[in-house]
Amino acid sequence: MTGIKIRPASVEDAQALSELGGRTFSDKFGHLYAPEDLSQFLKESHSAEGYIRALNDGAIRIWVGEAETGALAGYGVAGPCDLPVDDCPDGAMEISRLYVDAPYQGEGLGRLLMDEMIAWIDRDGKAPLYLSVYKFNDGAQRFYERYGFGLLKEYKYRVGNHYDPEYLFVRR
Repeated sequence: MTGIKIRPASVEDAQALSELGGRTFSDKFGHLYAPEDLSQFLKESHSAEGYIRALNDGAIRIWVGEAETGALAGYGVAGPCDLPVDDCPDGAMEISRLYVDAPYQGEGLGRLLMDEMIAWIDRDGKAPLYLSVYKFNDGAQRFYERYGFGLLKEYKYRVGNHYDPEYLFVRR
């Protein structure tokens, strides 16, 4: 992977994170939703203001892959677990986003971002670690399985007024 630099995100990246998050989610999953559901989800989950709040939250970290042009090629978000885990252990963590823009997919950027997130999470010992993945996203599931994640349970993930079948994975 030539010319991609991994670095911590800053508040100045909020608008670019919003645009990249909305674009990559829409590229991969947009066809599954009614336009009003997708629009509502993107406003709720990928606003620049939401990224600013996350970047100002000391418990959450965001890393970006920055191309030589300065454009963001991908990003990852990790922080305290906010998933529907039964009896969630104290200190449990979550990888909440790992997005790579289409032109940069298949070049190892996802692996580099995942490595950064896991190193940060494991800095004080191996915390319980969870993530959520769309039930029919087989490629992402294989990627996470290579990091030791496995199925914990299935649940419903809300996108607007639509509910997706989603898998909750835990690192074994």
